[in-house]
Amino acid sequence: MLGKAHRYIYTITLILLAISIPISVALPNILGGVLFGNWLLEWDWKRKWERLQQNRGAVVFLLFFFCFAYTFVGSDDPAAGFRDWLTKLPFFYLPAVIATTELPKIRWQRFILLAFAITTSIAAALSIIIMQVKGVSDIRCGGLFISHIRFSICAVLSILFCLHYIIKSDTYTLPVQIGCLLMAVWLFAYLFAVQVSTGIILLVAAFLIIFIYYLLKGEKSAIRTVTLSVSGIVCIVLAAAFSIVTYQYYYYDESAEKNLPACTAKGTPYTHLPSSLPDGQIVENGNKIGLYLCETELKEEWDKRSEVPYDSVQKTLIRYLNSIGETKDAEGMSKLDEEDVKHIEEGIANKAYLQPLGLKKMLYPSYFTFSLYQLNGTISNSSILQRTELWKMSWKAIQHHPLRGYGMGCNKKAINNELHQQKSPLKDNMGAHSQFLTYLLMGGIPLLLAFLFVIFSPFFLCKPKVKLLYVIFWCCLFLSMFVEDTLETTTGINLFLFFNTFFLFGSEPSEI
Repeated sequence: MLGKAHRYIYTITLILLAISIPISVALPNILGGVLFGNWLLEWDWKRKWERLQQNRGAVVFLLFFFCFAYTFVGSDDPAAGFRDWLTKLPFFYLPAVIATTELPKIRWQRFILLAFAITTSIAAALSIIIMQVKGVSDIRCGGLFISHIRFSICAVLSILFCLHYIIKSDTYTLPVQIGCLLMAVWLFAYLFAVQVSTGIILLVAAFLIIFIYYLLKGEKSAIRTVTLSVSGIVCIVLAAAFSIVTYQYYYYDESAEKNLPACTAKGTPYTHLPSSLPDGQIVENGNKIGLYLCETELKEEWDKRSEVPYDSVQKTLIRYLNSIGETKDAEGMSKLDEEDVKHIEEGIANKAYLQPLGLKKMLYPSYFTFSLYQLNGTISNSSILQRTELWKMSWKAIQHHPLRGYGMGCNKKAINNELHQQKSPLKDNMGAHSQFLTYLLMGGIPLLLAFLFVIFSPFFLCKPKVKLLYVIFWCCLFLSMFVEDTLETTTGINLFLFFNTFFLFGSEPSEI
């Protein structure tokens, strides 16, 4: 009777843990504690030890937790290191618990993935609603419950889980498949609405993996044909859209500088590419910002339509007119409606930034910041350029201590020192924004090699369990680690370890 109670607690806690990952930072750790406590109280250590001995993959994950002890050697801040080490506890208890506990019933294994997808879909809808209520367009200022980047990974995984339910038509009922299709479409639209580039890139990578898998798969079937077609179409459409948005609508046509008019329609002289406007050389939305510029007329017309001083919106106004293909003079001002004026007053410099969906909203800010960097070395307005700077500083720091690193809890201090020495404009404690660089900073080459062994171990220690769904999950998390400290946050480490242990040790791949 007691054993049955432990089984119920185990299954329910697994479901709750899957649900909590997309919506809470603290709850997954609490539920992990419940899972571990229930496992201890269940006892039966002989059977658990036998199960663990038979599961080399679980042993590898579990032992990695103790590899971090190496990073305490030479650490300048053991207390901070110990606190950081505690955040890695899921490496210890999730493999131990799930690998030594009897599998849940098949229907509950399936429900865990479905529950995760449903929760992510609801959380995405709530975040959009909260953003609308707050009147913000940046997802980081919206209503997400966890980091927007980690949530975008949850959204990508949920789309893949939903597609799995749709493809397995012989296993799941029609209402479930319709519901999954709606969730997949909604989350697909959500990723493009909030413009989290990490999520979109991972989604494209996932569809590319699916396309390659079914392309190489020998057997012919309706599932293979449909999946191959859909994934191929998605990849082609996104690639075509990216190319058109980039090369047709953003890059400048050099012929635009030939035969430029000397005066406006009112007869006022133009000042093409003035030296007082360095940004004028930058190309945006297919036009150089500094062409067709008459600030005399601009200031006069702006003062008629707004109480905001012209000097405080000068660059924003010029860029906004440039983005809609209008001249920067009285005639261009006449084309602006009251909504446009309001956007300019709010500091929105490009009308493409207002699009609810589309690649322009995501790509154009990055293109502009790249141009600013080329012009004067500015990196403060671009997350990509900031990451590049952090990678450079991290690599400089690693070169001082490549074998032992700086110790757990001291990796950010090492980067801070390099930022100060190089007089970088970036603020302190931003981290390396690369999991691999972070582990090099923490424990040097030995820790990185140990980590690489852990993440690649399923492919040779748990080979029967490595199916397409796991490979796609693995690739998404692995790729994210190049540009994010994925395992340095509670959400990231629980996301990585929960699904790794679930797919490898807690489910039956033939059924899941």
